[in-house]
Amino acid sequence: MKKLVLFDFDGTLADTSEGIINSHKYAHKMMGREIPSDEVLYSVIGGPLLQTYMNRFGFNENEAIEAVKYYREFYAKQGINEAQLYPGIKDLLVTLNQKGILAGVATLKAEKFAKIMSENLGIAEYFSVIHGIDANDKSSKADIIKRCLEDTGTNFSDVLMVGDSIHDYNGAQEAGIDFAGVIYGFGFTGRNHGNNFNIFNSSAELQDFILKSCN
Repeated sequence: MKKLVLFDFDGTLADTSEGIINSHKYAHKMMGREIPSDEVLYSVIGGPLLQTYMNRFGFNENEAIEAVKYYREFYAKQGINEAQLYPGIKDLLVTLNQKGILAGVATLKAEKFAKIMSENLGIAEYFSVIHGIDANDKSSKADIIKRCLEDTGTNFSDVLMVGDSIHDYNGAQEAGIDFAGVIYGFGFTGRNHGNNFNIFNSSAELQDFILKSCN
């Protein structure tokens, strides 16, 4: 029986694509680089920023560190306000709260942004814990998940991770917890992902699954 449900932020709780894409564009402009297409920028949402700039955009480590600073500079001023909850998410969180099921956020987004945006979107009160990537961009998704478990005193077998990308799935696998995917976000695009995990098209479907897992 699950006692804690951890949610990814970008693409799972909220559509944050506008702010993320605009922040990437600003960072590339400030670094004097050609700005990738919206399609390319959309495809990297949800991944760790430092690794994205190095592995996807071809920056060396020092350049990537500088680019991430520019990204977050823009995000703090504008991108943080360019987000909206997916339909039914607040109702889902309210239901979990009423049922006594703990909810938390485990995201590769900067932790301060995740907390501010949760407040702005009116959902912070429903989370027992909110953790994001560390200041040096070194934490893995599994590291962040484990911090959430430590803070809530929850056993690995009692946790479900919900996310929209392979980063979320891999993090859950590495941390040793169960995973459920959603396809309304950025990473997963269809239901055919093998037999490794359950995947859902809406918050209503997800809620039914969670409630069954917690009974």
